[in-house]
Amino acid sequence: MPKANRPEGDEKLGALFDKFGDRMVSPGGAAALLGLARQTIYTLCARGELRAFRSDEGGVNPKWVYIPVDDVYAYGEKVGRPVRGSKS
Repeated sequence: MPKANRPEGDEKLGALFDKFGDRMVSPGGAAALLGLARQTIYTLCARGELRAFRSDEGGVNPKWVYIPVDDVYAYGEKVGRPVRGSKS
């Protein structure tokens, strides 16, 4: 994983990537993996089907949103919708 080239930055985002490593995806990425619309991903997050981690900046439109890839795979398996590009 690339290292930051500045000492400052978004501490919350740094902690998130420390916890999950590179196993995070944007809502658009999750939509592509599951073959769903991005709005459907936001709905699944609102229902608690997928965890979404958001920046504290931006209010209604956060600066960043990431979803754990493991949640995407688990949801796909739960509903019988294989994740694109997976071997299962």
